[in-house]
Amino acid sequence: MFMLTPAQGIVVAGGWLTLLALLLLGVFRLLPRSRRIVPVSLTCPVLGRRVGAEAARDEWTRGFDAVVRCDALGRCAPVTCNQRCLKMAVEPLAGV
Repeated sequence: MFMLTPAQGIVVAGGWLTLLALLLLGVFRLLPRSRRIVPVSLTCPVLGRRVGAEAARDEWTRGFDAVVRCDALGRCAPVTCNQRCLKMAVEPLAGV
């Protein structure tokens, strides 16, 4: 019959817990996430008014990560601002 000493049991259990923690960390933090570009309406802190934009939404957390296109900058211009608008209320447009 196979038997472990208490010290060996602690080492084996600690190893399994460490492996499980590393796998969960990899799944939830280190692996690439699915992002979708959605049309949104947000408040531009520089202009002080609502503008239309397209933002990248993380499909796991349903939060917005980055503004891809902004009506205030022009639809073709790259978004080079610090994107403070994401800290304010961001509303997805209807149907999203």
